Amino acid sequence: MTFINSLFNFTKSSSSFKTILWSGLVAGILDSIAGILVYYLYFELNPLQVLQFIASGIYGPTAIDGGIFMIITGTFFHFLIAYTCAIIYFFLYPKIEFLSNHKTISGLIFGLGIWLVMNLLILPYTNIPKSPFDLGLASIGIIWHMILVGLPIAIITALYYNSKKVTSLIQHKN
Repeated sequence: MTFINSLFNFTKSSSSFKTILWSGLVAGILDSIAGILVYYLYFELNPLQVLQFIASGIYGPTAIDGGIFMIITGTFFHFLIAYTCAIIYFFLYPKIEFLSNHKTISGLIFGLGIWLVMNLLILPYTNIPKSPFDLGLASIGIIWHMILVGLPIAIITALYYNSKKVTSLIQHKN
């Protein structure tokens, strides 16, 4: 537990910007690792091709052969989405009591929500080539988004708000 505490020790003197920066970065990196592993196992794509595949949401199938520009574009959009999720959760956290009372469950539900929004509302309207529904791939994607995206965002956000609450209580008592 000391490793986890030291890893997230930044929250003691953190700003909201720093918290969002960390939660988006951690979620984005974990999501990247999961995506690279799963897309390698399912489709034999290498890490750079996974990033090009993300860019194909804007540029279509030609992004796969687009070189470094598409790799950078895919990386940009991947982290833009991760940071958007982190910002949304950060600003919802103090407004929805359930999030602070049930940190783990809310993080898992948020990850499920991310997967649902991306796969049902956003991706169908991009230039990513349509493919048949694969229950196994969908299940893996849901689980990885719950554990590796939603949960880290929830934990890092909760650490920030809890440290602010403790600081406020200490200042109030003095």
